[in-house]
Amino acid sequence: MITRIGSWLSRLANFVLATVLAVIFVTFLAQIFARYAPKIATAVPVSAISQWMSTLEPIGWTVNLISLLWVWLIFFGCAFVVEERDHVVFDVFVQAMPPWLKLFCKLFVALVIVCAMIWSLGPVWDATFGSRLMELKKIQTLRIPITGDRIAMKWLFAPYVLLMVVLIVRYSYSVVELLKSIGKRHPLTGKSGPET
Repeated sequence: MITRIGSWLSRLANFVLATVLAVIFVTFLAQIFARYAPKIATAVPVSAISQWMSTLEPIGWTVNLISLLWVWLIFFGCAFVVEERDHVVFDVFVQAMPPWLKLFCKLFVALVIVCAMIWSLGPVWDATFGSRLMELKKIQTLRIPITGDRIAMKWLFAPYVLLMVVLIVRYSYSVVELLKSIGKRHPLTGKSGPET
């Protein structure tokens, strides 16, 4: 059951990222079309379309929307889609280590990541959501479609907070699993089974 839910959530995260990427692409195409349409309007044989194209002006909000979505795409993707095995690693030294030292290094790195994220989560949260400046400062050209209000700058930085929370959970789980495996392995050989 849990595996099925995890698989469904993984597909949902992939769908969200694909949708965001599609919106970025369509917005980018609209930006290019609006910028160059007046210049090529005279080459269009249909006069109504030619007149419409010549009245178009460059769209100002596309750059900010693409930037906002790109930041969300990166941090949301790193939080929910990219797994540890997907990262490029240089593990020449790690592969040369004995198994017990590999385990110790994995545990040490996981603990450092958890501690660093917990230590910095409070200040990052305060700077993003607790700051009056982040609430007052708005992205100038972007508005919420339903209300027409400008989007607060804090929503540009919000996905980093989400990434931090996910990293804390992910690496805390990793610490627990590594500690469990230490109890099951021989301290020098690193092999599973009862100690001899």
